[in-house]
Order: sequence, then C-alpha cells, then structure tokens
Amino acid sequence: MHLGSVFVGGGISVSAFAAVCCGLVLSSNRQRPLEPAVYHPHAAESDSSGFSSILDSWISEQDRYSQAHILGNMAPLPGDPGAMPGAICASPSRFKPDYYYTWTRDSALVMNEVLTWIEESEASGNGTQWDLLTRMDEYVGFAKHVQGLKTRYGLAEAKYHMDGSPFTKSWCNGQTDGPALRASVLIRYARYLISHGRDLGNLFSSVIVRDLDYVAGVWADNSGCDIWEEARGLHFYTLMAQRRALAEGAQLAERLGDRRAARIYEQEALRISGVVGGFWSEEKKQVVTTKRWSGGLGTKASGLDSQVLLASLHSGMDDGVFTVESREMTATALRLLRVFEQMYPINRVLSVQVGRSEVPVGVALGRYPEDVYNGVGTSRGNPWSLITSAMAEYHYRLGIAYARGSGVAAGKELAELILWTWQRYPAGGMAGLQPLAGNDLARYLLNIGDLYMARVYLHTDRDHKMYEQWASGNGYGRGAVHLTWSYAAHRAASRARSELKSLVE
Repeated sequence: MHLGSVFVGGGISVSAFAAVCCGLVLSSNRQRPLEPAVYHPHAAESDSSGFSSILDSWISEQDRYSQAHILGNMAPLPGDPGAMPGAICASPSRFKPDYYYTWTRDSALVMNEVLTWIEESEASGNGTQWDLLTRMDEYVGFAKHVQGLKTRYGLAEAKYHMDGSPFTKSWCNGQTDGPALRASVLIRYARYLISHGRDLGNLFSSVIVRDLDYVAGVWADNSGCDIWEEARGLHFYTLMAQRRALAEGAQLAERLGDRRAARIYEQEALRISGVVGGFWSEEKKQVVTTKRWSGGLGTKASGLDSQVLLASLHSGMDDGVFTVESREMTATALRLLRVFEQMYPINRVLSVQVGRSEVPVGVALGRYPEDVYNGVGTSRGNPWSLITSAMAEYHYRLGIAYARGSGVAAGKELAELILWTWQRYPAGGMAGLQPLAGNDLARYLLNIGDLYMARVYLHTDRDHKMYEQWASGNGYGRGAVHLTWSYAAHRAASRARSELKSLVE
C-alpha cells in the first residue's frame, strides 16, 4: 500500500492525537441548547481511557433500539390493521410532517439492512434469521403487488399508502432510483437463496427482471426527480444506483443462464459508467448532484449535495468508480464539511464538557447549502441525523479501504481532509508535520468517524429516539420522529465502525 504524503500535525504524538479525536459527549441533558466551547488540544486526554467503553456502550444500545424501531415501522402493524405486509413506513408521523407512507427508495435501503441482520444472525447462531426471512418474503410480495399497479408513473412511483394503494396527489414523480435500489436488494436476496439451496421461484424472472428492464430503458431520461423530491434532471445518486443494479443484474442473469438479459444489462451499466464520470467538476473540486436540469427546484447554484456522499455509500462498487477512497469522493466530502461547518450555529460548538474536560464533536451536516425545508415547512434547512451518520460511515469505510490495502493510494485530497480536521480542533493549529503510515492512517480515520458519531449522540434523545433533522440553532430534534432511514443510517455507520475496529485493533 502506497500512503503518499499524508501527514498530521506534529504538535502532539500520533497516539495522543488519536486519543484527543476520540471524545464522546456525555451530558446530563442530551437535548439541551448548546453554547460554544473552545477546544484545547490536550483537554480530552484524561478522558480517553474510558472513551471506547462509553462509545461502545451507547452504540450497542442505539443499535438495539434502532433495529426494534425499524422492525416496528414494518407492516403488519398492530395499530393499522389495513397496512399491507411488506410495507415500511418512512415514519409513524402523520401530521407536520405526514410521512406515513412507504417509499420505494427508503424501503429498499431498509431491507438491505435487514438482509445484513439475517447474515449476522446466521453467523452468530441466535436463530432470529427465520423471523427476518419472513419479513423479506413479505417485502417481495409487496414489490410484486406495487409492480402490478396501473399508475401514472409506473415503476417510478415514489411512494404508496401503507395499504398498498397508489398515492395520487401532486408529488415530485417519477423517481427512477427506487426500482434500481429495489432490484439491488432483491438481487442480493436471490444470491442468498441460491447459496442456501432455496428455489427462487419467479423472484428473478418476474420481479427483478421487471425492475431491471425498466431501469435499462429509462436511465438516460432527465425528467425524473432526485431523492429529495425537489429537482428534475439527470441525478448522480440515481445513476449510481442504476449502474449498480444493472451490473449486478448482469452477473445474476449470467449465472441463471439468461445471457441475452445479461448482455443488455452489462451494456447499459457500461454506458452509465461513461456518463457518471461527467459529474466531477474540476473547477469546483466536487461531484455535482444534477446535470441536464429539466424542472423543479432550480436554486442549487452550488451543485453541492450530500446525496452524492450517500450515492457512494449505497451504490459504490469495488471498481474505483466514485468509491469512498476515490479522489473525487474525498474532495466532495471535504467540500461538504467546509460548507456546513459555517452554515449552522450548532457547528460553532466544537466540543462539550465532560467532567473537567472538553471533548470534540464533528460537524453536523444537512442536505445542500440552498436547502429551505425545515422538517415541517420552509424557512431554512437544518442538519440531518442520517447524513451526519453517513459522514461517520464514510470515514470508517475510508479507513477500511486503507486498512485492507488493495493497492489504494492516499493522495492530496485525503491529505487535505486530514489537515482540515486537525486544524479545526487544536487551538494552536499546525506545529510541524509528522508522517502517518500503515494502520495509523486507518486508526486516525476511525477517530475522525467517531467525531461524527459523537455529534449524532449529542442530538439523540436519552431514550434513543431519532428524528429526521436537528434544529440548526439549538440541536433539538425536528421533523419526522422515528424516521426509519435515520435508524438504518446509524446501523450502517455502526457496522462500518465495528469492521474497521476489527482490522486495526
């Protein structure tokens, strides 16, 4: 592994700096208004020895709570006998905002999480995979049902009522990332069934093929809405999801003997690969979110959007195309951090007091700089829990890439991300340079990820309840409560952290 010119400040040792970066918020009032605190570079060292156990304990508790609420948002639901099995509500909130619907995108992301639980359950031998497999089969049944509905946007319908009927009011439709994400999770499920000697039935020939054929035919259409349901055009997130679905669909089709379908899917995936490269802006040093804009919100002058980061996490493959360790994604992550650091008052809080010491917290991130959705209406956008969890996951996955080696080279973009993090926290700034090599780099990225995990901790209720957003001025939960995606994003970050820790400890 070539580590290039990656450095951290040499004012303290690498091990001491690692301890400093590992601060965790431990407040007597988790959801209190915040006051800015000045962070001293050596302040948290006395608390570092107990950090891992504190953080591990909170993550473990939050993992259990998150899983329970994810499952609790899945039909059948005791409080809604009309909800169709396999439907997953985005949130139980039905008023300001009304999120009591099942979105194709959100549901696919959640069921991908459930598949991981199934694999973990089998590995641990606890036997819970059988109930989870029932959930998967119900999800397949729901997918078949909605695929058969006659609606204006067909497979690109963004959401449905919990009873499986179509949503017919005005909305930013269609959204073609949904069928792609659904195909990807069902392809993964098909591989699971094959590996366990189970019959696929018509899972591939009917459900998966229907989504893939649709995606293959519409991916170049620039009339679809983005994942925030505000702008029409050709979207980076959507293309990345479509590319992965078609590439993995080609592999599955080949395995099942459908060479004609495999050839079509592979060709379209390659065509998308040629298009997504054009989303990198050398001038802005970021991946832009939308090209060929065709309607809806037209005020994203910056082109900067956190959904780009989500695209890499959700749909990146092991081929170097906008993967987490790519220079393009690293540069974009740093752009997001720099912009959102300045936008939200709560980001003036660099640390909070733990006993006699100050421990650091990372930047809270929102959707995009021009955002005006505040969770219940419009004014000014807020930071989001799931996006801040995604930034934690990003750093953990970046650390995994370097811990595993695989010829990954660390370039100037990573050096700039590391230096920005280092300069944001110590009071004295840079005091010389010290090379960072080997697993020290992966450990350092683990510590950076913990900054963002600590930020999520800070704004999560004592009872582990998660919201969609946090008020930018005081950090209180805002918008949809018990947002299923927020819980899933936490679980994804937690899992990446565990994997990275296993590689460096």
